Parts: sequence; structure tokens; C-alpha cells
Amino acid sequence: GGAGAMAARAARIARWFKDTENLKNVARMTAGISFFSLALLSMKRVSPGHVGLIEDRTGNLRPYVYDDGQLVIAIPVWQRCINIRLIPVKKRFIKEYKTKDGKDVEVRVLCRLQPKVHWVPEIYLKFGKDYGRGFLEQEASIDIEEVVRRYTFDELVKGSEDFVDKVVDEITSRLNDASAFHKIKVATEETTIVFLDPEADEE
Repeated sequence: GGAGAMAARAARIARWFKDTENLKNVARMTAGISFFSLALLSMKRVSPGHVGLIEDRTGNLRPYVYDDGQLVIAIPVWQRCINIRLIPVKKRFIKEYKTKDGKDVEVRVLCRLQPKVHWVPEIYLKFGKDYGRGFLEQEASIDIEEVVRRYTFDELVKGSEDFVDKVVDEITSRLNDASAFHKIKVATEETTIVFLDPEADEE
């Protein structure tokens, strides 16, 4: 009777496979498993001290800022999770500018920047992940250039301490206006700006 039972079972299995609903279930289960493993792959935890943004390949951001420690789902390949640091970052910026008398002066800026949380998506879209450098290169640079070209090389490099302090205050206050406009906090009391002769040998 063993062979007969085997044949009956084989026929039952064949019938089961002929039933399209059953096949659909198998397909659903397989799809479910692969979707689940994709979902696991796509779960990203936001780094401590950061907030997370989800960006797709066309450069669009999901309109939501994720807190640190939060699990975020990003579709693999299509989306990525970007961590933006919330703790203040120190940025050094060095560039040469033309003075009133057409000479080059080297300006060195050291400042501490921090993004305002709710504005992180806009800040990222404007200045990129390294928003501090982006802000200094795109925005602060214009302000420094405008101030520097109103003074001569000697005024900036060899001027009295009081005079140079006034010029530094002018640049700092413009930096503050620009950073407030772009929703970035700058620690004014920690901002240092110096003017140097690019030709002079470093000590």
C-alpha cells in the first residue's frame, strides 16, 4: 500500500500547486521575506549628538528631522540617511583677499558653529553635510571681502590693535547677521580673526 499512498500524496501536492491561490501565497510569502530583509537592511540608527535626514537619489529630502538614537527606514540604493552634527563644530577658514590698495592680505578665521535643529534640512540643502565650511566659503567669504577692500594692507596688517579690533568687530557682526539669516548659531565670543602678510615667512 506504500506505493499507492505515495502516489496519492504526489497527486495531492500536484493539485495543491495547480491551485493558483496557493501559488500566490507562496509568492507573497517569498516577497514578504525579501521585503522584511530589505527593511532590516534599510534601518539606520541616527548617531549620538546628530540629527538624521533622509535624502533620495534625486536630492529630495524627506520633510522630517530624526533625533539621535532613532531608527530610520531608508530604501536601500534609493535613499540614504545623512547624519548632521548638532554639537558645535570649530571651523578654521583661511583665504587671501584684495585690500583697498590692491595688495593681498591673508585672513584667518576661527569660529564655532552650530545648526538650529528645525532648520537642518534647509541648512543641508544650502551648504551640504559640512555646513560650517559651506557657510564660511559661500557666505562669510563675501562679507570678509567687502570689509577688507575698504582698508589698506598696512591698516590691516600693521594697524594699531584698537583699529584692527574695530575691523574684526565689523566682520564678526556681519558674520552674525549672515548666520542668523541662515539659521546657524555662531559663538561670537569665540570667533577670532587675524590679518597676515601672505608673503611673510611663518614663524
